[in-house]
Amino acid sequence: MKIKLIILLSFISFSFSSFGINNTVIKKSGNPISVLEFGAIGNGIIDDSEAFQKAIIYSIKNKQTLYVPKTSKSYNLNKSIRVSLSRGEKINIISNGATITPKINDVATAYKLTSFKEHVFISIGREFNSINTLENPEENYDTAIAISGLIFDGINQKSTEVITSYDNDIYIGGQFIAEKVAIENCIFKNILGYGIRIHEVSESKIKQCKFINVGGRGLTPFANKSDLDAFGDAIFHAKINANANIVIEDCSFYGKKSNNRRSRSALTFEFSLFPYKVYLKKLNIEGYAKCLHIEEKATTFFQLENVKMRDFNFGIVNALNDGTEVHLNNCTVNVGLNDGNDSGDALAFLNYNSSAKIYVNNSSLDFNGKPSAYQSAVGLVKVENSTINGNNTNFFFADGNTVFLNCKFVNFGGPGMSFFSNNPKNSYQIKNSTFKGSSISSVKASNVELDIKNN
Repeated sequence: MKIKLIILLSFISFSFSSFGINNTVIKKSGNPISVLEFGAIGNGIIDDSEAFQKAIIYSIKNKQTLYVPKTSKSYNLNKSIRVSLSRGEKINIISNGATITPKINDVATAYKLTSFKEHVFISIGREFNSINTLENPEENYDTAIAISGLIFDGINQKSTEVITSYDNDIYIGGQFIAEKVAIENCIFKNILGYGIRIHEVSESKIKQCKFINVGGRGLTPFANKSDLDAFGDAIFHAKINANANIVIEDCSFYGKKSNNRRSRSALTFEFSLFPYKVYLKKLNIEGYAKCLHIEEKATTFFQLENVKMRDFNFGIVNALNDGTEVHLNNCTVNVGLNDGNDSGDALAFLNYNSSAKIYVNNSSLDFNGKPSAYQSAVGLVKVENSTINGNNTNFFFADGNTVFLNCKFVNFGGPGMSFFSNNPKNSYQIKNSTFKGSSISSVKASNVELDIKNN
């Protein structure tokens, strides 16, 4: 068995060297161990939860990589896998595409985030009690979690199309609390709730992962009028450590839709007190009410490269934050219609009680909603070297101070206004830009200064 494992693992190129999760940190006392050695069967019938629990604990204590081999069926988990990490402990789980299909009712978790009945497939990390305060952070020092090649499939979990109360069940594919987290080449699918929740991290790296039919949106009698998005994120980061670096790269997100309602958010960042940086690269996001939701007291920096967003209510939402900067480069934002739960058309950018700043470069903003649609430009500081496609809908940018530099406006403008503000001191500037399918004379402003200078 161990000889076969060594041969197989030599072909698996999952490297976590940049996160310190490699052989130089996890000093193996022997060959990688298999979950099969602890009694797991993987036939989709037998409960493998005890085997997984024992295997993960053993791997941590003995500093060995845990291998989960692919079987013809799946690993059935009848209860949550809940394993604590103490200071300095690490876990590295690798697989060649094995599927776990939980069917759990218990609520073993490191932290309960929502008011719903939360069921976590795999929960690893220390426990904490409050999302708002730091408590015993030294327990989390020098901890690391790495998982690669696993498929988390919630197909066997009961799913309620319309959440009617906080007694309803939601699910979390993985909940991870560690100083360093690396998730690579994993698939999360058919999950009503959350794909991944990550807390108290200093280095987070999620690469080449897929989130399919993951999310939901929590509408309950208790939150009906005040909270239309009580849960439903593909990746949720919270309580992030000071000066953390987060990278999410080469991933795709397809939200779970219920009654034609999009899921809450593809990427959410909340409850952090200290500055950190996020790099989003080569992402495809669709089917979420919010593609990117930032609600932080902390000063944060977001760099988006080659990110595609479509089929949303809001592309990027900054809420209740003032120090955030968001930079888009080589991105595509396709703005259409909302799902009926929010007034007006879908919005590419929304600042809600926020003075966050947004910069767009070498990107495409494609507006294809209803005619004369309001498009919030609050926080949109500069758009350069980009294409703004109006699709002859005569939508209008509103309530911002924005400079458009070296841009191409396609089918933009019309008989109505193109720029508007409730504050007449705001201004829009268009410099060295071209107009295709319409003329500059068709671009009009109301209650706001508009300055067009083309050389």
